[in-house]
Amino acid sequence: MIVKIIDGNSISVKSEEPDDMVALRRAISVGDRIAGSTSREIKKERESIRPEKGQRVRIRISLESKKITLDGSLNRLRIVGTIVESDNESVVHGSHHSMQIKIGDPITITKS
Repeated sequence: MIVKIIDGNSISVKSEEPDDMVALRRAISVGDRIAGSTSREIKKERESIRPEKGQRVRIRISLESKKITLDGSLNRLRIVGTIVESDNESVVHGSHHSMQIKIGDPITITKS
């Protein structure tokens, strides 16, 4: 795993092998902020009751983690939480999102 210390509360990590995913699962706690790249469906507002099918876009968000699970068979970590920051103004802060972290995905962890 490649680790870069940002400050006293934050580190940037990039996993390189399946064992790194287990270490990340143990390092991330409920309430920690996780920043990374993910995809999200952005729906356009319209006058009818049902919104049109949205467009899936790649965004960078920061989540406050609520639940962390490890899928060992697929070598990925799933983090569920609420969006605290986003680089896209269409994303509502406070809405729920789940982020899939795979081997090679860089993330930033800020301990609460």
